[in-house]
Amino acid sequence: MSARIAVIGCGWWSTYAHLPALAERPDAEVVALADPDPARLAAAAGAFGVPAAFPGAAELFDAVAADAAVIAVPHAAHHPVARLALDRGVHVLLEKPMTIEPAHARELAGLARSRGAELLIGYPWHYNPHVLALRERIAAGAIGPVEHVSVLYASTVRELYRGDPEPYRDAFGYPVNAPDARTYSDPELSGGGQGQTQITHAAALLLWLTGLRPRGVAAFRADFELPVDLADGVAVRFEGGAVGTLSSTGAVLAGLEEIMRLEVFGRDGHILLDVNEGTASVHDATGVTELPRLPPAQRNPEHAPAHNLVDLANGRGHNGSPAETGLEAVRFVAAMYRSAREGSIVDPHTL
Repeated sequence: MSARIAVIGCGWWSTYAHLPALAERPDAEVVALADPDPARLAAAAGAFGVPAAFPGAAELFDAVAADAAVIAVPHAAHHPVARLALDRGVHVLLEKPMTIEPAHARELAGLARSRGAELLIGYPWHYNPHVLALRERIAAGAIGPVEHVSVLYASTVRELYRGDPEPYRDAFGYPVNAPDARTYSDPELSGGGQGQTQITHAAALLLWLTGLRPRGVAAFRADFELPVDLADGVAVRFEGGAVGTLSSTGAVLAGLEEIMRLEVFGRDGHILLDVNEGTASVHDATGVTELPRLPPAQRNPEHAPAHNLVDLANGRGHNGSPAETGLEAVRFVAAMYRSAREGSIVDPHTL
């Protein structure tokens, strides 16, 4: 059985991660591409040998039968394009953030359930072996009730927020298409900077890993010279009494290592996770348990979400980055932006 996959959006991430991942699968066939930019569309179709190419998702779905779709379009278009696919019962891998508005995320999650379609969100860290192992340990009570969390995510995206992807060509690699200048720099398309592009990853990981529910978010943002936020600092109060911080910046220079560290402290021990270094450890009354260091390919498994989509389209496996996680991250980021704008503490679950 071969799953028929459509790919909507042929920019950098589709051509760098998703299409190469699909090409690795003998049980998947990319049957059509869609992108409004003729040059991007032609480049992707030529690079991956896809015969059917369309200027938009509606034209694609009217002409081609697909079992599943990868949607990697600018953030503001996530909701309408995903709604179009899900309404047809198509399984969807939707790039992060799931949506900009929480109401739109709730709508998509409900639509997927009503149509019997799987909706995955593009969070590669959810497939990291350390994350999977630590999530099981936390759920089993290995460190007791969680009382404090700390997250630092520092990434290399400043120039994308400026609207200039060229300084990152050597560091990132643009094998087919580079990011469009407006994708990350225009708030009308992106919904914001570090919050929508990167904190969505960190928040989704934190909440999925720990099972915590944020009930109060107090945030500050700093745009500096950019049209969107470069740095954000967030203090969080969780249901049950736990507290924590999440801090993120896009200011790491090209060629330097990014940083993603997460620390979880419970009543009976704590867990340390360094995603980029591939290290993780559990600390409790018996001592320290070091998990085997991960090889680089397993630290940020960029192909894993697309592989998961193929499995689900072929009737196998389970959804490793489900819509519910995406919704929680959308709420968190929306609460963060509102708090920074209004100078207030915001409960994400009121949004």
